[in-house]
Amino acid sequence: MKTLRQFSLKPVLIIIKINATCPPPANDFNTGNYLKGITPIANQNNVTIIVTEGTLKITFYWDSNLNETINFDSFNFSFGANNELIATEGTNTYKGTWSITDTNGYIDTLSNFKFDITFTTPIHFVEIIDDWEIINESASYIKLREVIERNDQKDFLAFSKN
Repeated sequence: MKTLRQFSLKPVLIIIKINATCPPPANDFNTGNYLKGITPIANQNNVTIIVTEGTLKITFYWDSNLNETINFDSFNFSFGANNELIATEGTNTYKGTWSITDTNGYIDTLSNFKFDITFTTPIHFVEIIDDWEIINESASYIKLREVIERNDQKDFLAFSKN
């Protein structure tokens, strides 16, 4: 009868451990593979281009389990240079600010961008003053989700080009 020789698994485990802790290849960072081929800066620029070219409307606003889109139906939004945000309703004009920032120091997904909106008037615009997370974008829209959730209630906001 032949006997099986025992062998040590230590070398195999050491190799597995070394490979598991190695960082991703440098070319993954250079080509932006974590963003489906789009570098973080290019992705931020894509979002900036979407909102700054032309005017947008709020086509969906979900606030704490209520659809409040109707409160913004008559407004057009212009995201301008120097982070200027202008909302117009007929002859009324309201000024605010907007910005896109990195939330964690390393942008590996679109949701790591924080989209901030600030207005002082009209009063119902207080509802959209928030830190928003970008969850989806295309050439004609941008979809946002509230960064800080309250009691498992999520707020959603969508801007679409006119």
